[in-house]
Amino acid sequence: MKKVLKIILCVFLVALIAGGAVLAVKLPHPLNYDIKSIKSIGSTVKVVFQTEDCVTIQNTQDRPFKVITFTDTHLDGNNKTSILTVTNLVNNITKEKPDLVILGGDNVTSALNKKRVNQLAQIFENLGVYWAAVLGNHEGDNFGSVSRREMIETFSSYEHCLVLEGPEDIWGDGNCYINILNVDGSLCHTFILMDSGSRMTAEQKAQYGYPEDERPYDGVKENQVEWYKSVITKNKEQYGDFESTVILHIPLPQMETEAEKGEFLTGDKREGVCASGFDSGLFDAIKEMGSTTKVFFGHDHVNDFALMCDGIMLSYMQASGYGSYTAASKFGYEEKDWLQGYTLFEISSDGSYEPVHHRNSENMQ
Repeated sequence: MKKVLKIILCVFLVALIAGGAVLAVKLPHPLNYDIKSIKSIGSTVKVVFQTEDCVTIQNTQDRPFKVITFTDTHLDGNNKTSILTVTNLVNNITKEKPDLVILGGDNVTSALNKKRVNQLAQIFENLGVYWAAVLGNHEGDNFGSVSRREMIETFSSYEHCLVLEGPEDIWGDGNCYINILNVDGSLCHTFILMDSGSRMTAEQKAQYGYPEDERPYDGVKENQVEWYKSVITKNKEQYGDFESTVILHIPLPQMETEAEKGEFLTGDKREGVCASGFDSGLFDAIKEMGSTTKVFFGHDHVNDFALMCDGIMLSYMQASGYGSYTAASKFGYEEKDWLQGYTLFEISSDGSYEPVHHRNSENMQ
């Protein structure tokens, strides 16, 4: 009997050790990247003041204000793809020396990601660049991952991060806006960051007539639209007419509808537009308020097109991550044709700019 118990105990211990080894391999790891080696690019931007939902910064040099966006970095537990993503992110920031970096959502994904959330923030701190972010649909959707609120709280605790938690009475996390002033104190441009959620709730599906087994994507809510309108009104009262840009992760329904026409300004449509499953009225508010000329999205990794809809540019940001699905994994594209990169805005003093997409593969050719 004792011999049988010993055998059972040995088998149990072997299974426990083997299971622990598998778990250690499978669980996501911190970014295996030498963050301490990152050198600061410096900044000539200064923070002027801050309110509950607004940070005002100023360009202290008489030149265009440079913004670059990265989206869908998907920094998960795969060291190979994460290191490639971070390496390109750091190299591109070092090359472009932007005044502001904006992340377009699905930033740090998969389980047990708290360490990686802080590591990503520390990368920007070491670079010495101001940065901001919106949340994607995959933020906070895995076991042990930080919640959406916690990600925004963590980001906003860092010195160079301009993200604010936003008004408590507005749905979502990180609804805020960034005013950029020219050297003379006039308003150059405003970036409005909005949480577009993850998946529609059962209540929302019932409201919009979706079957229970469908999983349509979420979107901005009506009180966010009213908040957006109040932002435009407040800025107009203080600064007069101005140009603004909206950044959110999940495309508006108008992006999906207009894309069916196939009339693109730039880029290509390589997959369906995974838009919000409902229209909360944001696009109508944008037209009504007459300030926002461009709206940018992430979410669909292999779409990089832009189009015009009723005088408003709707555009994807260039996807940046090598994790999740890519043109390589989805279509078998050769490395020289990979789409990952960033989008560049060089904003003139009058607030105007034309977005330019850059691919990392350009440096390989």
